[in-house]
Amino acid sequence: MKLVSDIRLRWYDDSSLLEDDPRRLLELFLDSLGVTSDVAVDLFHVLLCARAEDTALTGRQIRDAIVGLRRMRDAGEPERGLTMRNIQVWLRYFREIKLLDKLGSRYHFRGNKKPSKAFAEGTRQMAEQSAAYVEKLLKRVEESYKIG
Repeated sequence: MKLVSDIRLRWYDDSSLLEDDPRRLLELFLDSLGVTSDVAVDLFHVLLCARAEDTALTGRQIRDAIVGLRRMRDAGEPERGLTMRNIQVWLRYFREIKLLDKLGSRYHFRGNKKPSKAFAEGTRQMAEQSAAYVEKLLKRVEESYKIG
């Protein structure tokens, strides 16, 4: 069986939903999927802004937008970690967990839908399938240890 992607689910109590800072909310969302990379957070931020404007972006446009975002935030070295290879790795990851689509050379949320809809139709189903597999695996473990 081929592993499609690595998702490490984490969760927080509902008080985290009271957060007002959009970037902090985004960090919580991505951390809930096990993603803690600043590059990934910035990339997703840029994609959310593009979605708000109903725009799909190329990898180069995403990289340039991240550099601009970091300069606006005065985030030190704005190009740190922004090789095109690293950008492509994160774009591929978000495609593998079914949040993004690629049409030609442009990226947008799956089916050009709202991110929550893309998550509900793709990523959530992957997590549920993974949980079902873990449950089956645990039953096999119990059988192998002769737990009745």
